[in-house]
Amino acid sequence: MFKDRAAPVVGALIAAAVFGWLFSALKLPLPWLLGPFLSVGIANLCGIRLHEFRGGRQTGQVIIGTAIGLTFTPAIARIVASHLPSMALVAFLSLVIAGIGAVMLRKIARIDATTAFFGTVPGGMSEMLVIGDKVGAQPMLLTVAQVVRVTILVLTLPAAIMWSGASGLELFAPHFVPVIWPKLIALLAAGGLVAFTLNALGMTNAWMLGSCALAATLTVLEVETSGMPSYLSAAGQALIGIMLGQRFEREEFARAPRVIVGAAVSTAFLMAACLGLALLLWSYSGLPLATLVAATAPGGLAEMSITAKVLNLGVPVVTAFHVMRIFMITLFTLPAFRVLNRVRQGL
Repeated sequence: MFKDRAAPVVGALIAAAVFGWLFSALKLPLPWLLGPFLSVGIANLCGIRLHEFRGGRQTGQVIIGTAIGLTFTPAIARIVASHLPSMALVAFLSLVIAGIGAVMLRKIARIDATTAFFGTVPGGMSEMLVIGDKVGAQPMLLTVAQVVRVTILVLTLPAAIMWSGASGLELFAPHFVPVIWPKLIALLAAGGLVAFTLNALGMTNAWMLGSCALAATLTVLEVETSGMPSYLSAAGQALIGIMLGQRFEREEFARAPRVIVGAAVSTAFLMAACLGLALLLWSYSGLPLATLVAATAPGGLAEMSITAKVLNLGVPVVTAFHVMRIFMITLFTLPAFRVLNRVRQGL
């Protein structure tokens, strides 16, 4: 019995390590996220069930959240604060764009409005699945739509940015801090405790945001902590990659070909519209275009923050944009859905 339960977990960890290393050796974008993600996802589609260990996603999010928080120097925090109005505008427009994308998904996939709306909203995938389930979305179709959106984004955006040669280094120079293991262990433990508490209180994306908030606060206050070793950051990315890959279910994808096509088309629209937002902000903000592309992209906090960190795009700004969007989505998604639903019923 134990072997039966352990085999999918051990298999996922081995696949993540092997393909993460292989993608890194091939110098592919985000190797420690994409390698585990694709290897576990493809294995599941082939009928080989692999999945994370219990608490794996949360562990990865605490590690990545802490690593991101350590980049919030006082100077970077001032840059982030100066762009709060732009962040709020992008978050609001993201909801509007998602509403249009949902109409496209609904017409192509021939699914109900609830499933289409929550299958398109670019919040955290897990959060949208939970909220959608509460308001009556079809769980299988909703999962397929969200998985397709995240997959397309993770496979295309980092590669496009990397191969374009763009970065945010002209404004966001990396902040190097030596690794001090006792302080790092204490910081990760404290971040995990904060995240656990916020999660228990019902906060969205608590495991990443809680640990990030603690590390960022200490860094902004110039409290001496510790750097994050690259291999530990890679391990955090791999755990998140496994979590994304395990959502591939062969039976669900086989039953929803129209949803796959509809989600692909709506995702292409979302990406094009968000690119337009990035170009608009670039024209007056003074921020690097590559940073704004990642900041406005219709992806989740984890995927886009990892993209920004690995590709040196200015991870504090990208993270702040996505945190603002999470806040707006958490606050307004259900009310916006109810308004749209009333308008649709009145037509």
